[in-house]
Parts: sequence; C-alpha cells; structure tokens
Amino acid sequence: MKHRLKRILRGLWARLLSYSGLYLLVDRLMPRRMLILGGHCVEHEECNGCLPGDMKMSPAGLEAVLRRLGRRYELTTVTAGLEALAAGRGRSLVALTMDDGYRDNREVLQPLLAELDATATIFIESAALDERKVNWTHKYFWLLDRIPPAEFAREYATHCADERLGALLVAGAVGARPAYEMKRALKYDADQAERDRTLDEVFRAHGGDERALCDRLYLTWEDARALRAAGLEIGAHTVSHPVLAGLDPKRQEEEIAGARRALERGLGAPVDIMAYPFGRHWDVDDGARAAVAAAGFRGSITTHAGTVGPGSDPLRLARWMIDDRTPAHLLVAEACGGFDLLRRLGLDLSE
Repeated sequence: MKHRLKRILRGLWARLLSYSGLYLLVDRLMPRRMLILGGHCVEHEECNGCLPGDMKMSPAGLEAVLRRLGRRYELTTVTAGLEALAAGRGRSLVALTMDDGYRDNREVLQPLLAELDATATIFIESAALDERKVNWTHKYFWLLDRIPPAEFAREYATHCADERLGALLVAGAVGARPAYEMKRALKYDADQAERDRTLDEVFRAHGGDERALCDRLYLTWEDARALRAAGLEIGAHTVSHPVLAGLDPKRQEEEIAGARRALERGLGAPVDIMAYPFGRHWDVDDGARAAVAAAGFRGSITTHAGTVGPGSDPLRLARWMIDDRTPAHLLVAEACGGFDLLRRLGLDLSE
C-alpha cells in the first residue's frame, strides 16, 4: 500500500511539473545538477533479440527522450559532467549511460547519437572483451528465450546440488513474474560457482555456444576503441559482473581494479568511471566502495534514482534506469530538480 501511494504521488507531482510548465521555474530555482540515465541496449534483433524487454529501448523511444531533454540540458558523458559540476560552469546536464558493453552500442546507438550531436558513457565488462565470456545472466536469458520457465526450473533443479535453490526456482517458475523471481533466486540465494557450473550444463545441453553468444551480444576491442574515437566515454563494469557485496577483499579488488587495468590496456587510454553491477545498495558493501576508491576511479554509479550535484558522494552516484515504458514526465521532473525539491522537504518520491 505504501509503495502504491508513493507511486501515485510521484506521478501526480511529475505531471503537475511537466504539463503546467512549472518545471521551468523549478529548474531555475534549484542548484545545478546532472541527471544520469541508464540502460543496456537499443533494440536490434540480430544483436540482442534474446534479451528481455526491460533491458532494451527502441531507437525511436531513446531518440525522443534525448531530443526532449536535450532541448534544455547539455548532453554529456559522466566524467565530463562531474568536471563541469565541480567547476561550477555551464547549465544543468543529462548523461546517457549503457551497461555491459553490447554490440548494438556501436551498430545502433553510436549512429543515433551522432545524428543528435550527443554522446554517452558505455560501461563494459572486461571479461567479455578479453576472454569472450558472458556473465551468467546471459545464459539464463538465452535459455528462457527457448524454453518455458517451468522447464528451465526443472532442468536446473536436476543438475543442481542445492535442493533448496531448486525448490525456489520451481516455485518462482509459477509465480506472477517467473523470469524475475527465478533470476532473483539465482542472484541472491545461489552459491556463485555452483550456479555458474549448473547454468553452463543446462546451456550446453540445449546447444548453447558461449563464444557464439558473446560474439552476438558484445562489443569487441575494435568496437570499444571505435566508440571512444567517436567521442563516447568508456567506463568499467567489473570483470565478470558479480554481486560485489560479500565478496572477499581480494576478489573485489580483482573485479574492480582488474577491470580498470584490462580496459586501459585494451583501449590505450584512461578509464576513470565505473558502474556497479546490478547497482542496488544491497549489491554493494563498504569493501566494494573502498576498492573503487583504491583503484583510482573518480566515482561509481548505482541504480538508485536521483540526480548528481557538486556535493554528491562519488561512490554512490544516482542514476535513473529507463526503458520504453518510462514516462517522459518522470524524467522531466527529475531533470528539473523537482524531486530534489521534495527531498529537501523530507519526501523522496523518485523511487
């Protein structure tokens, strides 16, 4: 009930600001800020047809968002935006980011950005480029694109030594949101090594080829260098996209500093910004944030909504994750500082 009421109030406030023109006044009154938008890929069946819809935006949908926000705000990269905020120069900003490092970012996104005279920051998992390996979620998505959730759950439970997890998956497969519920169980309730082994067995049993899947989904080093040459920023997204919270300090350093080293070696250029895998506050702990700072990153981005200002914690940078279902009035309300205004009054409606 609380979340439903909050969602209703959020929509009413955003519509008031957006459709009345009040956002123009709020924008002038509120301190300068940067709204970071987050996504994964732009629809392109050949590249990302097996990925779920909430990871994709249509080219037309993304173009509409960027054109609308670009009329009032400067479209920038994350690092350039942080520098502008720190220096106190220019107007408020919007930075588009894309996670993981998918092939469509070069084939579809970059031409679209060039047409709009815009840019973006692309956060890349280094193992996909270095080793042509995909993280576990992609084998999971590939399987659900081919077999029903209940069949996946039964097959996973057959191969898995963890009976409790198998039962969770079987129950999740008949829930209201089977793909989400099973993914959540695999993310938080499974031993990572056992999960990866079991998923690989089921994946291969259905004819899965990891190298072929990686080549379909992910950028190459040549692609990443071409994106950088075209003016896009490349950031780190760890080596293999794990939940960082709870990993031992050595593994956290390998995933975080290791990704920076790999990307800088492959690009021949500095990599200054990072995005946490999954990005919720329970996915990141103090040890992971300390490893980000020790690795020399200027900041790291979450998936919690909000804006970034000159005084924002660089290890907890806020970001709005978007897809084609995201209402434009919500983005206008956040970009103009409308939700920041409510936060100052002790009311956080942005999530």
